[in-house]
Amino acid sequence: MTDYQLVTFNKDVEDQFFKFCKEASLQDDPAAVNMWADDWQNQPHTLPYILINGNRYSKPNGEFFILMHFSEIIGCGGIYLSGFDPTFALAGCRTWMHRDHRNRSLPREILLPAHKQWAKDRNARAVGITFNDYNKNLISTWKRTRLGEERLPRQPYHLFYDNFNEVEFPVIIQYTKQWVIYETLDSTFNFDWDSIKCK
Repeated sequence: MTDYQLVTFNKDVEDQFFKFCKEASLQDDPAAVNMWADDWQNQPHTLPYILINGNRYSKPNGEFFILMHFSEIIGCGGIYLSGFDPTFALAGCRTWMHRDHRNRSLPREILLPAHKQWAKDRNARAVGITFNDYNKNLISTWKRTRLGEERLPRQPYHLFYDNFNEVEFPVIIQYTKQWVIYETLDSTFNFDWDSIKCK
């Protein structure tokens, strides 16, 4: 995977990345609406608005990674320390892959390992991924056993290498109903998920 590199969102890549976001918004995907709006400065749900006006992905509490294939932007995804527990890192946020680079395991092999390392470097006790109702079915791709499917072997750098935990009910994160899977990085992690349970 030496043809790929990760960079952090910054002014040097802003124009190129916003073009990527605009192209992504044209895809037939429920999350595409969050990638771009021509008046994104007035649309708090869009990724450009969050990156420019918010601090969710600002250091030291978060970081937004852009995946490059040579000089082309092909994907992205962010991580940040959650508001409900500052020792819990939310990974894979706003992850998007260019359609020509999907099904190559790039989030699994590059983006999410970088997120896991980011969480470790900040002494997070757990790192997780959230899903909306429309993509909750993706949780099954992270489970170790799926009937009739062959699994790719996991390595220590992969997310969920050591353990896989699933919150059995939806919770509210960023004012949105979410389903959560996570890996503990420290055995002392013991968050009360009922405290943010979706009513």
